[in-house]
Amino acid sequence: MSNTYWSNRWIVISGGSSGIGLALAKRLAKAGAHLWLVARCEVRLQAAIVEIKSSAQSPAQQFGYTAADLTQPDQASKAAQEMLATAGRVDGLINSVGAAHPGYVQDLPLDIFQWMMAANYFAPLYLTKALLPALIAQRRGHIINIASAAALLGVFGYSAYGAAKYALVGFSEVLRAEMKPYHIRVSIVYPPDTQTPQLDYENQFKPPETKAIAGTAAARTADQVAEAILRQAEQGKFAIYPAWDVRLIAGLVKLLPQSVVFAVLDALARKGRKNGG
Repeated sequence: MSNTYWSNRWIVISGGSSGIGLALAKRLAKAGAHLWLVARCEVRLQAAIVEIKSSAQSPAQQFGYTAADLTQPDQASKAAQEMLATAGRVDGLINSVGAAHPGYVQDLPLDIFQWMMAANYFAPLYLTKALLPALIAQRRGHIINIASAAALLGVFGYSAYGAAKYALVGFSEVLRAEMKPYHIRVSIVYPPDTQTPQLDYENQFKPPETKAIAGTAAARTADQVAEAILRQAEQGKFAIYPAWDVRLIAGLVKLLPQSVVFAVLDALARKGRKNGG
């Protein structure tokens, strides 16, 4: 990762107080960027600001935050207004906000499906919409949406989470086309399982079939994923694969007949069911 692409740019990171979002913030601070974090918990945001300041390249860099629930459009608008009032511009938006709650579709209550759509699709959508007028007026910028490897193919146990991340991918593909005349880059990220508090939460609810499928690849650290995201974003890539095995899966899904992909997933699910039962 070079310092030239990010240096002196104002970057907004949703979900920036922990996990991949915080890892991205620390790397960007080291690269000379100005940062504005958005997340729900003010205490965690304050702690994150202390961390990223210690990573800063220069004392001239600026850092701020807004405590907001981005599943509420008025709070997303407030976050955008506060950021723009302080910075006067926005050069990049990284939507790292999200949550995962797996389970059998018949067992998951409807409010889990609603929560997954709110956290993984509507929250990024609302903040993007709130900042888009400024980006379009500037005719420059970079929007990076973080999806999941579970948005590459239907993974057992992710009927709520996977569907929401699929929605984010579809939105990002349309956004890429529509923002091109304004010279605004768009990227979509497919991270693997990443060692974060979110993964610890998610692992409590994974059915054995889901664990068997997820167990085919090792979890990466948040810093490893952040480094790969920023490096590939600098290269102007639309689809960003922070791990070689996720890139391999993406290639196989495109090349192999769907029946073959389903047969492999079904075999892994059967193995998990047998071992977990």
